[in-house]
Amino acid sequence: MSFTSVYVVLIFALSIYAEARRGLAFALFDLLRILLALAAGLFGYSLGFKLFHSYTAGLMGFLVSAVLVIVLLAGLLKLSKLNPAWGKTLIARIVAAGIGGLLGYAICMVTLPILGRVPLLANDVTGTALARPFLNGLPGVYYAADAVNLELPQLNRRAVRFEDEGKPEQAVFARRINYLRLSGSMCIECRTPVRFLGYRLRNGLSVSPEFECPNCGRTSDGCQTFEGFHTMYHRCPIEVAHGAIAIDCGVWPNNRPIQPRGKCPVCGRNVKSQ
Repeated sequence: MSFTSVYVVLIFALSIYAEARRGLAFALFDLLRILLALAAGLFGYSLGFKLFHSYTAGLMGFLVSAVLVIVLLAGLLKLSKLNPAWGKTLIARIVAAGIGGLLGYAICMVTLPILGRVPLLANDVTGTALARPFLNGLPGVYYAADAVNLELPQLNRRAVRFEDEGKPEQAVFARRINYLRLSGSMCIECRTPVRFLGYRLRNGLSVSPEFECPNCGRTSDGCQTFEGFHTMYHRCPIEVAHGAIAIDCGVWPNNRPIQPRGKCPVCGRNVKSQ
């Protein structure tokens, strides 16, 4: 059995056993504590980022706020000495075990992608059947983050500069982009609004958005649109293509590099002025 299989089985087994042993009342408390810690963490991140304009400060705010909530609630529970009998019945323990399974699933969803980025474990994680349901569920996390417009930064693997597209990707820690909101951006080839096809899992662990132009069929991760290029690289595609350099997407290549056409709807830069 692979390391990843053992890891998944252990996480589920320990989570289910721990919550069933503690009983339904404490299992519900653990679930509530996690939700409140996440809410407090998001508030702490937002406050830290607004005060110091730093991702590091925001993450410190997230960690401090979340840990404080977990510790304070655990202390209050201990002081209250609550241990209701209804949480110890057989049916209650079975329900508690189910909550433990949910917590185990959440732990695997968070930790497996991290383990998969460790060089020695990458192939083991992506090649293990037990890990696939968690990895296949990663795009859903991105959809949910877009739906609530979550502003937390993320660690992702992509080209930092457009000139590095197609080369080995770098792990970057940057502001999360709401790609769902880039649907309808202008194609750099035919200037038609593109469609957001969704988030796609590629290379086992990396999740990338995919866009397609309904007119010319040009595909990209957003970099082949004026708005997407500006959002991802903080530069205009016309500026990058200046000097007769043709460009294409390194993630979803079209195998037909082109130059942007017309006027950029974001910064007003015009191809004719280059």
